[in-house]
Amino acid sequence: MAEEIVVIGAGIVGAACAARLTMAGRKVVVIDRVLPGMSCSFGNAGGLSPTISFPLATPDMYRQIPGWMLDPEGPLVVDWKYLPRALPWLLRFLREGSAARSSQAAQGVRTMMRAVFEDYAPLIAFSRSEQLIHHAGQLYVFDSDAGFAKEQGAIAARRALGLAQQVLAGSEIQAFEPQLSPRFKHGVYLPSHGHCSNPQGFVQRLVEASVSAGARYLQAEVSRIEPGPDGVLVHGLGSPLLADQVVLAGGVWSNALLRPLGTSAPLESQRGYHIQMPYQGSALGRNVFWQERKTLATPMDAGLRFAGTAEIAGLDAKPNERRFALLHKVAAQMFPGLEQVSGSRWMGHRPCTPDSLPLIGAHPQHRNIVCAFGHGHVGLSGAAFTSRAVAHLLAGGAPEPSWSAFSPARYL
Repeated sequence: MAEEIVVIGAGIVGAACAARLTMAGRKVVVIDRVLPGMSCSFGNAGGLSPTISFPLATPDMYRQIPGWMLDPEGPLVVDWKYLPRALPWLLRFLREGSAARSSQAAQGVRTMMRAVFEDYAPLIAFSRSEQLIHHAGQLYVFDSDAGFAKEQGAIAARRALGLAQQVLAGSEIQAFEPQLSPRFKHGVYLPSHGHCSNPQGFVQRLVEASVSAGARYLQAEVSRIEPGPDGVLVHGLGSPLLADQVVLAGGVWSNALLRPLGTSAPLESQRGYHIQMPYQGSALGRNVFWQERKTLATPMDAGLRFAGTAEIAGLDAKPNERRFALLHKVAAQMFPGLEQVSGSRWMGHRPCTPDSLPLIGAHPQHRNIVCAFGHGHVGLSGAAFTSRAVAHLLAGGAPEPSWSAFSPARYL
């Protein structure tokens, strides 16, 4: 007998999809090679950011990339040994930075991000995760006039879209977060933002709630998915498991299951890093994003986490010690009174597409395989919308017109 739905991947996207489907009364099996939340979801910065309005590839980036590439402490670094393999993806990424294509992708970003708290509300209640979600706003801070000048386009865009923001200067920033360095000259407060103070714990709660409501969780590595007339055979579990439908939420590893079907998506790992230190004194009230350094400081349940930057070096290279050292340096600059005591550190793989939009929807050739991967830097925020869209599609609903930006057919 076929299982109704197999969800491959137990990160935040797979866990949210499984929970939403379980809540709808579907029979669900979640499969991952590691425990829930132990891959990219383990180490993310925790931001919940409904006003994000632009993809990574924009017309402005053309002026900035040369400086980033030559700066070993810049927000984007490429391992030159990996460059030949990364080059096709990088060229597609540059193409997406044209004004027309970036504007089109921005509509998709806004569709995915705008209702993050509303989309998460039933999942938070289902998993009893209310204490992990903090609707406390967010600060963007700038230590240079030039950095703040680059933000003016985003400020104007948020204003045009009617999104709440408050522009701050000097001491107004310290009034929000007294521990911050006085080096920051400019700031923007975004009251609709928030954060999750334990992303891994949130994923675990979603999966545990699903299992308590009748789903199954299997820790195994899926080796192959085989569409057929009676469903999709899922291999790698000892004996194959027959599913009516499969949700592929395997992040950057999703192509390993797509290639045997004759297709693959342009996915590249933009490796993210974090360091986390136990609290000393009072915690931050909200997360703080240093725009020039592309680094986010977030108050987590277990300490203060600094996360950010992007490194393109593939899936197999060891963590880059210089990136950890850079985060320690940035932490000291942001919070001069912070004693850098021993804590944890992490490197993980953000699954990035050239246009910054995930693949959400049925595989063009195999309609009973639904894609839900490629969320890049915004997996935690984007998972809520994704789970709603996936549940709607698997219930037989037609995709809304605004969802066309996420169509897997654009790549597969």
